[in-house]
Formats: sequence, structure tokens, C-alpha cells
Amino acid sequence: MMNHLFKILYKTTYIVLLSAIFSQNISSQLISSGYDRPVLVRFFDDKMFVVEQSGKVYYEQNGQKKLFIDLSEHLELGPKPDERGLLGFAFDPEFNQNKYIYVSYIASGNNTKVVRYEVDKNTFLPILATEKILFYFNQPYNNHNGGHIEFNPFDRFLYIAFGDGGSAGDPLENGQDISTLFGSIVRVNPRDGDPFSIPEDNPFVDDPNARPEIWVYGLRNPWKFTFDSKNGDMIIADVGQNNWEEINLLSAGSSGKNFGWNTMEASSCYKNENCNKENLTLPIFEYPSDATYAFSLMGIQQKNVQGCSVTGGYVYRKKPTSKYYGKYLFSDFCTGKVWSLDMKTQQVDDISEILPSKKMMISSFAEDLNQNIYIVDFSGEVYKLILE
Repeated sequence: MMNHLFKILYKTTYIVLLSAIFSQNISSQLISSGYDRPVLVRFFDDKMFVVEQSGKVYYEQNGQKKLFIDLSEHLELGPKPDERGLLGFAFDPEFNQNKYIYVSYIASGNNTKVVRYEVDKNTFLPILATEKILFYFNQPYNNHNGGHIEFNPFDRFLYIAFGDGGSAGDPLENGQDISTLFGSIVRVNPRDGDPFSIPEDNPFVDDPNARPEIWVYGLRNPWKFTFDSKNGDMIIADVGQNNWEEINLLSAGSSGKNFGWNTMEASSCYKNENCNKENLTLPIFEYPSDATYAFSLMGIQQKNVQGCSVTGGYVYRKKPTSKYYGKYLFSDFCTGKVWSLDMKTQQVDDISEILPSKKMMISSFAEDLNQNIYIVDFSGEVYKLILE
């Protein structure tokens, strides 16, 4: 117990000191507002797409806002703070040729559904009749759905995050079970096979007791993962249980890693103090989960806390001369704090001053085609970050 308290005090002091000694030349610019529970922003050509948890995707072009797709009637979603709804959206790397988009959501009946649609080349609207289901399975509980989908810019395969199935503490022991998709990130080729093919170098393709789609496992609720556009490293933000929020690194070329949940919560044993850490991949950074989620939803400012739900971001790669170049930007949903993490030294700096003074619930980050970074406020706004 004392060791745990020491870790909290040490990490909190570490973050505060770093934020005090660093001089920031940063700012943010409001570029759009008026959205309902936005959880993701994508950029394609000259369009910005905003994904609402409540089921709609809009795009903005030349100052105009247009509805792209409406799945609200197909979703399972309750009032805030429900974790279900529309959770993932991505363009196929070969979209200009095949016109494919992919969405991930919790469908009616509490089922995870990952589907592909073809976009009409004339109207630039998805054709719902072209729906192709990649994954469809029931969620045992209403939370920890994961749902983020991302194409790796190097291998061009589709990666999908699935949470541990929900409740608290992983009662079904899914995190350490590779015979289920729960608690994992999977990797498939959606442009081949029916409904997809499994890449030959997936780590468990020859294991009869494992799901061959799995790329990594031992995750609780990975809320956003991204790939470093320079080297292909995967960075995963995994929401903690009671004590720790964590950032995990999977180096390019690595796979099959076990990130420990629910044997571990971050780098601490979860179920018993003497857990076996052998063959587990520990986070590169963690911070105390010491804020109150309900207070965040009510807009109540909380002092001397770090957060309670990590939001993953991006490695900044736009300006090599910027002191933020090569640093991973991420946040916490409950406190609205923003940090930069040096991927080489693992030093973290609090850069929350980049934000407006109002309390924010940051649900996502985004990166445009010019490698500018954006943040998405769950209350309905999108901000562009200016990093010098």
C-alpha cells in the first residue's frame, strides 16, 4: 500500500515539476463547433469528417457542413455517460480506387459491428445496401467497447481495438484469453477474402487455441491507438480500472505482445501483489487515475488530480525544427489535461496551457494530411493545435 502511494506522489510531482520548468510556445485555434458527442475526426482530401457517438458523420468543406452518413437508428446508445454508439471510422488506403469506408459501432442488441460500405463516386455518399460485415458479436456488458479502427500506413492492413467486454475488473477473464477477441487489437486485410483475409505474419495464425486475427492482447479498454507516421510504431492508450492510466508502445515489426490486463493494471499487479510479470509488456508511461468521472461530466473542476480516462493521440511529425517533433501528444478525458511524451527519453511534459481556459473533455485527437494535430472536445468543438 505504501509503495502504491509513493508511486502516485512521485508521478504527480514529476508531471508538475516538468510543466513548471518548460516554456511552451503553443496555442490552439477553434475551427468548428456544434457537434453532438464527437468522438473522432478524420481528414480526406479537402474535407474534415466529424464522427458523433450518437450515430452521424458529417464533413466540412469550404465552410459548409454536410451529412455523410446517419446510423443513429441502428445504434445501441443510452444517455451520457454511455460508452456505446458510433466509435470508429476510417477510409481505405485505396479509397480513390475502391471507394471503401469502414465504421465500427455498437448495434441494436448490444452487438459490436464492424462494417464496410462503398461510397457512390457521384454523390459522395455511402451506399448502405453495399454493407459488408467484417465483425459482429455480442457484448456481455455495456462498457469497455474499444471500437477504434485504424489503417497502418506501412502495411496498409486494418487494425481494430476491442475492449475486455466490460463490467469492472474483467470478470470473464478476457484480457488474458487469446481464444476471444475481447481485450485485443486485431489485424486483418479487408480487401481480400470473405469478409477478410488474415495476414500470414499475424502472431497466432498457427495456434489452434487462439483467434488468428489477434495482433496484441492484454488490454482493458484501448481508447485510441495510432501509428507513428515516421517509423510505424503503434502507440496504444489503455483506460485503467481504479488506479492507473497507461500508454503502451509496440515497436514496428513487433506483434503478439501481452500488455498484462487483468494480471496487471499498468505496471502494478492487479489481482494479487505477487503476480507473475514474466512475458508481459509494461507501459512506457502511466499516471494516477485519481479524478472523479461523474465530476467531469458535470463540469466540476478538480484540483490536484491527473485524470481517470486516458485519450490517445498522435506523434507530432510536421516540423522537424519544433521541440515537439517526435513527441506523442495525449490527454485525459476527465481533467482535460494534455501532455507530450518524448518517445526516446520517456519524459512527459504538461502542455495543458495550449487549451482554452474552459473545462474540456477531450475525446479524441486527429491528424490532417499536412500532419497538423487537432483535439476533439466531447462537448462539440474541434481545435487545431499550433506547435512551434
